[in-house]
Amino acid sequence: MSATVDDIEIREEAAQRRRAAIRRYAKHPGFVIGACGILVLLVVALLAPWLAPHSPTRTDLMNTLAPPSASHWLGTDQFGRDVLSRLIYGAQVSLQVGFFVVLISLSAGTILGAVAGYAGGWVERALVAAIDILLAFPSFLLALALVAARGNTLDSIIVAVAIAYTPRVAAVMRSVVLTIRPRPFIEASRAIGLSPWKIILRHIIPNALPPVIVVATVSAATAILAEAGLSFLGLGVQPPTPTWGNVIAEGQTSITTNPLISLSAGLCIAFTVIVLNLLGDGLRDTLDPQMRRNTGKLL
Repeated sequence: MSATVDDIEIREEAAQRRRAAIRRYAKHPGFVIGACGILVLLVVALLAPWLAPHSPTRTDLMNTLAPPSASHWLGTDQFGRDVLSRLIYGAQVSLQVGFFVVLISLSAGTILGAVAGYAGGWVERALVAAIDILLAFPSFLLALALVAARGNTLDSIIVAVAIAYTPRVAAVMRSVVLTIRPRPFIEASRAIGLSPWKIILRHIIPNALPPVIVVATVSAATAILAEAGLSFLGLGVQPPTPTWGNVIAEGQTSITTNPLISLSAGLCIAFTVIVLNLLGDGLRDTLDPQMRRNTGKLL
């Protein structure tokens, strides 16, 4: 009977903690705005075949650079393709890049940073040296070089941008692990004979994840910017596949006569980056109010 009562109390405490966390997130305006913005982008990307009024790749050479109208709300580009449809489908590429870059960089950076911070010795020195070397290069230039070497397919772009942004996550993870490693519960885990890998997976990573998740969320915005920059330079996903970056690049030839093409794509990128940064700020403030001071230099 006492065990049952204890179980009920534990479940009630867990439910209270969940409700308190939900209230904390709901009271943060930046998190709410960012989450709603990301939800809107996800809906647009998933429902693109139904939301887009035209095919994003269908050309109409008799209707090039048309101004906004009832059939083409944002006009057409130099090939007669509907600009609005290309922007809607372009959201799919940007969100794919942001999601998979965060997934890869978060997974790899978490493991590398945790091992470097916990192992110490020559393992830490070797990993820190590799991280510092990668951090010495501007992330966009590193991604640019990797894409130029691997090719400009979507998979290559995701891998290249993820490699460029993984060191940032690993550096934050290591700094957090260094503060967790001396704590009593880690010493107790060693004392009862847990292996280093079990300590890392069961105790180190779960306690170090909140600040790392925040950094990864902010990195999604920079990853989308990097993909747009690569597409603008002609090293991203190639036309006729629509991306916001190549829409801007294609619109620059008519920027003086029809600036709406490049302007609308630029606004899409700006909106996505702003809501992702708001989401990251909200996560930072709700998960760890002290994180601004600890990781500001790395961001």
